[in-house]
Amino acid sequence: MLDADLGVPLGAPLYSVSTQVSPAMDGLVDSVWEQAQALTVPLHYGLHGREPAGLMEIRSLYDGERVYFLARWPSETPGGDPDAWRNLLTVHWRLVDPGLVTGTSTGSNGLACTVACHTATADGQGKLVGIRNETIPPGIDDDLPSGGGWRQGEWLVEWSRRRASESPYDQNMVDPERGYRFFVKLFQGLEGSADPVSDVHELRLSR
Repeated sequence: MLDADLGVPLGAPLYSVSTQVSPAMDGLVDSVWEQAQALTVPLHYGLHGREPAGLMEIRSLYDGERVYFLARWPSETPGGDPDAWRNLLTVHWRLVDPGLVTGTSTGSNGLACTVACHTATADGQGKLVGIRNETIPPGIDDDLPSGGGWRQGEWLVEWSRRRASESPYDQNMVDPERGYRFFVKLFQGLEGSADPVSDVHELRLSR
């Protein structure tokens, strides 16, 4: 099955599990994460590429107010200037009603962005600087609760967002009958090669 908008395969869903105990967004894997089924996400170079680029594990939990995410993937030693920040990871979320987000409705020239992005930034030594939630234009540009970094050959990041957004150009992750589509991109900056990208997956709220 293909995602109709992007023309790429639709992968297995990510099931977000209801929890009474909320994990701390500190980069340490709380025992509550054992409740969440891990989704192994294959990566390939470029959105429409097929050359394998590794695997990523993603988990999700939710409570009455927030959705929580944990992502981890293997990586060589970061190496670099501690003061040089770079994009590490972006999760692109499809807007629920992209047809409504037009230049006319936003006051911008042309079509507005029809995705919301959770973008992680890290320094050259493997420390997570933070994760932001953005919709462009106009929209939100918020720091999300987050934690994690690189350790012993692996990146691990946690973050959360409100289920109901304050922005009309963001998603509300409140309906267990809906699938919330996303794909993941890693920023590796490899010369002559596209960055690793996943197929499209859906977040589903497990009852």
